[in-house]
Amino acid sequence: MPRVNLAQLAAAVAVVQAADEVRRDPAVVKAAKQFREDSVRAFRSGGALAREAQSSWRRHSPLNKRAATDE
Repeated sequence: MPRVNLAQLAAAVAVVQAADEVRRDPAVVKAAKQFREDSVRAFRSGGALAREAQSSWRRHSPLNKRAATDE
């Protein structure tokens, strides 16, 4: 049966505790919240950009203009 290396276990616990302290740090929490909000806005504005580009392509596409004059 393998033996538990207490020094390694203690080091691992210390790393987990430090990571948890960083995760709970008020500045980190605030920055994460801002990042989420910015990401949502960026995603929405990216969708709006894609829709506008698609709409503009439909208005300006030479294929659509040719089809309209063929009728």
